[in-house]
Amino acid sequence: MFTRIPTVLRSQEIIDKSFLRASKITEPYHPKIEDKIRKEIMDRVSTIESTTCSHLTKLVKKFPTIELIHPFYRDMIDLMFDIDHYKVSLSKVQWASERITDLSTDVIRRLRSGKKVEDLNRMMREYYGRFSSIMLSIDKDLSFLGSCRDWIRQIPDINPDLPTFLVAGMPNVGKSSLLSALTGTSPKVAPYPFTTQSIFIGYTTIGGKKVQIIDTPGILDRPMAKRNEMELKSILSLKDIRGTVLFLLDPTGHSSYSLEQQEKLYQEIRKSLLSPIIRVQAKCDLTDARVEEIAISASTGTGMGRLREEMEKYVK
Repeated sequence: MFTRIPTVLRSQEIIDKSFLRASKITEPYHPKIEDKIRKEIMDRVSTIESTTCSHLTKLVKKFPTIELIHPFYRDMIDLMFDIDHYKVSLSKVQWASERITDLSTDVIRRLRSGKKVEDLNRMMREYYGRFSSIMLSIDKDLSFLGSCRDWIRQIPDINPDLPTFLVAGMPNVGKSSLLSALTGTSPKVAPYPFTTQSIFIGYTTIGGKKVQIIDTPGILDRPMAKRNEMELKSILSLKDIRGTVLFLLDPTGHSSYSLEQQEKLYQEIRKSLLSPIIRVQAKCDLTDARVEEIAISASTGTGMGRLREEMEKYVK
């Protein structure tokens, strides 16, 4: 979603780029040297303005507007860095673009009335100096926004407007197998900014509607007491998706977690997300015990039809 944010150049990079383009401008022969130099300087000023302002304006437009994005993305961005700092930096970039436009317009107006070559060159030097001062004044903001861009591009491409199911449960209870069984395809892999792992997103149709199913390794698979502050906040950001949780329980013992441990995790997720939860017994082909109303085997397909029927109720 946020992959189109352009690379954020630092102040000196923008200055050098603009000056280089301006230096290549030469005016053809004029009978009067004053007219030649005046036109040359005016073209250079216009080039510097267009080169710089187009980049700064593009940054302001391509960075997400906090007030307009979905709460899920807003919370994710808020976890990464200070939103107030983010807003201030973008506004200062916008200010710099407008200030450079005003400065360029003013110097071009004064150049038109300049008579002497030395006056024209002086105005050019003054413009270059004031332009550079404006750009250098926002260098820290550009550096900060460059870091923001790197973070924002890591936000997983989740569509919060689609009916969504979040797969949860202890490690090795069969979450990835369930995702593959429901979607029938290889899931899309997306980095998750707060863990060393990635999330997996698959799509299917239930009740005539497209739905997305998300497996979040490292997020909804262990007790809250074992998480750092960032991971706890990232769990809370999932509440904005307003999805339904598919909580898998494995009674076979193959996952190395007791039913008591799994039940404790279930209670913690229920309190944290406040989302509807469908409890699902996994790996029913490996045991005759039935501990949940919905029991499935992702490998054999047993119970998958019953699960989809239950999911359809939440889609509707």
